[in-house]
Amino acid sequence: MNTADRRRLLHVVDYIDRIDAHCVGGRASFDDDPRTQDAVLYCLTVIGEALGALTPGSYQLLASLPPHLPKGQRNILVHEYWRVDPDIVWATVSQDLPPLRADIERALDT
Repeated sequence: MNTADRRRLLHVVDYIDRIDAHCVGGRASFDDDPRTQDAVLYCLTVIGEALGALTPGSYQLLASLPPHLPKGQRNILVHEYWRVDPDIVWATVSQDLPPLRADIERALDT
């Protein structure tokens, strides 16, 4: 893995950690606070940007990477904000990010 991809993956882990900190109270903390929603959406935007810039070889190391996360979701968050669905965002946070983090940790250990 090249240095730039390693740095991007470290950024993704950092932003996953930030999301976890913002959502420590679970779904209710996300739903009830617009600032938490804004923070999570920003973190997902950064994650999508970082993952979208990976080389194909590094991208392939992330077996659990949902196809909608890097580019599709990021584009909706940035360019079609009116289409953002809180249920989909929460599913990404609660279901997609934990296995992605595990894949990244394995990839960084290689």
